[in-house]
Amino acid sequence: MTPLKEAPAVVSIAAGQSFADALAKGILERAAGDPLKLSEGLILLPSRRACRTLREAFLRLSEGEALLLPAMQPIGDVDAEEVAMLMAGEEDTADILNIPSAISPLERQLLLAKLVRGAKKAQDPQQNTSFDQAVALADSLGRFLDEVQTEGLDFAKLHDLVPQEFAGHWQLTLDFLKILTENWPKILAERGVIDGAERRNMLIAAQIRAWKKHPPAYPVIAAGSTGTVPAVRDLLALVAKLPKGEVVLPGLDRGIDDESWEKLPDDHPQYNLKKLLDHMGLLRGSVGDWEQKDKPAINTMRVRLMSEALRPAETTEHWRKLRTGDIGAQALDGLTRVDCDTPQEEADVIALIMRETLEEPGKTAALITPDRRLARRVSLSLRRWGIDIDDSGGQPLTELPIGTWFMLTAEMAEEELAPVTLLSFLKHPVMAGNMEKKKLEDMIQLLDRLVLRGPRPAKP
Repeated sequence: MTPLKEAPAVVSIAAGQSFADALAKGILERAAGDPLKLSEGLILLPSRRACRTLREAFLRLSEGEALLLPAMQPIGDVDAEEVAMLMAGEEDTADILNIPSAISPLERQLLLAKLVRGAKKAQDPQQNTSFDQAVALADSLGRFLDEVQTEGLDFAKLHDLVPQEFAGHWQLTLDFLKILTENWPKILAERGVIDGAERRNMLIAAQIRAWKKHPPAYPVIAAGSTGTVPAVRDLLALVAKLPKGEVVLPGLDRGIDDESWEKLPDDHPQYNLKKLLDHMGLLRGSVGDWEQKDKPAINTMRVRLMSEALRPAETTEHWRKLRTGDIGAQALDGLTRVDCDTPQEEADVIALIMRETLEEPGKTAALITPDRRLARRVSLSLRRWGIDIDDSGGQPLTELPIGTWFMLTAEMAEEELAPVTLLSFLKHPVMAGNMEKKKLEDMIQLLDRLVLRGPRPAKP
């Protein structure tokens, strides 16, 4: 068994390059045309989408030729059976196989919503929390629970979080949070399941134990992850020390000064990279470059501009030291600013630019925005020209016909078949099914005239 390396192997692909293309190119060059050598490794990536993107990059670089690709999997997607096989004959093998399944997100939200309504009723018997309000609160509680479990924390010190002068208000919150501290663990135990974040942490911890005892002899590359999850951070630190392991970071900023690096706020794009390197005990200077031949030209001025624009507030006085020529005009090459009067005009301009790009053979276009409304407007504008785009953000269920019908169903049940919501439910296009539309309309009108007109009967 080959021992772990003393120094972690960590490299970075510079900002300004296509991360997937650069990664695929470097791996192909290492294989040197040997298909078996290419297929023997394992690549850990941040998500399933990242795995698809890397496969497409391999396909582009091979110009469509068949390849035996290395195994690719999301970094948190650990197979318990594979880990148990690696640990066969050891004490904790059975524990790994007996890790409970994760509760489904929908089931968890509905169960938490039921607990929320009960807790609200216990705090104020006069308060009537509607089911939709309870579902929204349950969603927030679920996210809070995931954050606590992701960070490897527990609820034991909740009482110490708030100063004494706020104890009265905080006590109400603590009483409400008993949903998570007391009631929720009991429900999970009764069902024999655990939360998804907890299960992921347990599987990653099992993977770490297995690889420490039995380091893989094949290459393992963890690429693109910044280690935002503590369990993943631990796994990355181990991968960097495996005999043939390597961690590939995305766009580590080596140009920023040491003072700014040490004062990075937690919302800075480089913060998690800094936290990961600190966890590994590495300095930025120890991080090498991802090896690949014929590296594409990078707009270094733009990289410098972005680094300066994102400089921590505490060190912005360094801007005074910038001299003419430090950031040249080429930093803005290819960038265009368009001022629009309305959101729809903004969407139309973006759609026109994307259409113009697609008219050139071999060119592609992508819209990157956190604004889901803008993305949907652009998508609709492109459809006018028969262009369907892949929206990775998906489409909200509530904006699809079946989604609005489900919402009306819930609203009708909540309002106990109130006439207005009942008619809205019945008149929805989904209700027609295979029935003739005119026949359904006549039946609804008859129901309205004979049953729903007049004062609503009092509740029993």
